Amino acid sequence: MSEKKVLMITKTVCPYCDRAKVVLNQALEGKYNDQIEVFVREHDEERFAQLKDKYQFMTVPTFIDNKTGKVLSDSKVETITAFMKESIG
Repeated sequence: MSEKKVLMITKTVCPYCDRAKVVLNQALEGKYNDQIEVFVREHDEERFAQLKDKYQFMTVPTFIDNKTGKVLSDSKVETITAFMKESIG
């Protein structure tokens, strides 16, 4: 199996993360979901700390383009849509 193109970092309880998931599943109709790895912070705090150090993001949800390293920390339809189009196609 090939590596996912985008990493989405979330928390278990996070209204902005929930809103970002709604954007992915409803506004974007799940079009990109098979190319997104969803990582929940509480499932691996050590990995979360490593990702935060490497990519310097301050909040969740955060999307990371695994190829370019570009980071988006947002839950708005417009910015997530643009990021997915650029990162995945």
